[in-house]
Amino acid sequence: MQDHPDKLALLQGVGAFLAGELVPKIEDRDLRFRARVAAYLVQIVAMELAFDEQQDAAELGRLGELFDEEVTAALPASERKAELRRLNDLLVDRIRSGEIDEALFDHVTTTLREKLAVVQPRFDTRLEVE
Repeated sequence: MQDHPDKLALLQGVGAFLAGELVPKIEDRDLRFRARVAAYLVQIVAMELAFDEQQDAAELGRLGELFDEEVTAALPASERKAELRRLNDLLVDRIRSGEIDEALFDHVTTTLREKLAVVQPRFDTRLEVE
């Protein structure tokens, strides 16, 4: 039996091929742009696949602390996502009511940094402005 590449490796390979080999050879500007966008989208999906479970677990843990609830990240993906949606709905309600404290602010900024690290790893997420 031969082991096949996993989904992440396949997506990374396709993204690398599109960006590194195909895009530079396309002469039509519009088509080259669309191929570059396709490569970028494939790379984002690969990064999300690589970090999804880890980021969900971290976010669930922070939300559980924020709402003083016992949560577990060891759930099937669909249940984990449903629990994240439920807790994020509570978070939205708290923000809308004006109950913004340091713990809530820290959770939101950490979550945004984690999400940016996937789609724009070089993005400067420092809060300080030079």
